[in-house]
Amino acid sequence: MVFGKAIKEMRIREVQENETGFTLIELLVAMALGLVVLAAVLHIFVHQNQTSKVQTEVAYAQQNVRGAMTVMTREIRAAGYDPEDNGFDAIKTATASSIRVLSNLSGDDEAGDPDDADEDVTYAMDNGNRELTRKGNTAIQNVVPNSLQFTYTFSDGDTGIPDETDGDTTNDLDDIRSVALQLQVHTETEDRYFTDGYDLNPGTAGTCRTRTLFTRVRIRNMGFEDLE
Repeated sequence: MVFGKAIKEMRIREVQENETGFTLIELLVAMALGLVVLAAVLHIFVHQNQTSKVQTEVAYAQQNVRGAMTVMTREIRAAGYDPEDNGFDAIKTATASSIRVLSNLSGDDEAGDPDDADEDVTYAMDNGNRELTRKGNTAIQNVVPNSLQFTYTFSDGDTGIPDETDGDTTNDLDDIRSVALQLQVHTETEDRYFTDGYDLNPGTAGTCRTRTLFTRVRIRNMGFEDLE
């Protein structure tokens, strides 16, 4: 019995010696490594989340413009549409930041009817509200101030802004053949890691992402007198 008890105690000691746990230093090192890995994973998650947010906002900014640009292009292209041959100015004003076009889409006896929302249309920039407006109402939001620019191509191939006050009969409103439009839109919020865009809130870090849009519109109903 005594011999068996001694063997049993010896085995218990061997098991206890072989089941020695981690030291405090080993635990601290393991925890430190775990924190490093967790921090790296968290950084990747935050970066991917920020990238996804930026891409979503850029896509929204472009989508915000696409529909309005389509309507704007169609209305400028239709300037001077005159099925009743009433005879009217297709373009009433044309500056570097605004344009007013007339058409007779309804085919009645009056062109540019103020009661017809689509026959007398003015596009202009509201820098204070960062908007491009159509007849005074918002057409495109989040437009970078002073980025809207109209450039006109005339019948002689020159480009620029028409001047009706210089006494010259060339490069006037009725000489316009096409209109180039350029503007820049920005995202609704700033990206704190991006500094080369539009600074919506100067007191905060980062700037808004921007996209520049350009289109050229050939006015179909102007220049027929050149063929006579």
